[in-house]
Amino acid sequence: MKLKVTKQGVLIPREILGDSQEVEIIQQQETIIIKIKKRQENDKLPSSLEPRKPCYWRGKVKIADDFDTLPDDIQNIFMGLSE
Repeated sequence: MKLKVTKQGVLIPREILGDSQEVEIIQQQETIIIKIKKRQENDKLPSSLEPRKPCYWRGKVKIADDFDTLPDDIQNIFMGLSE
């Protein structure tokens, strides 16, 4: 298959890539090799996980009253102001 090279590069048709989400491009002198990376079964999250229980941490964690308050000196650093 011959492909046209544009300013952006080469567009590889999806029919060649299949359902692959990743490719590896290797250059060896004047040859370019494109390796299609197949998705491994272990790349997926295990489906055997139990769903989380709502409110599990309720009563087990205390958040300080000033949790959302940023000290002035740190706020000044974020704003680019020197002390």
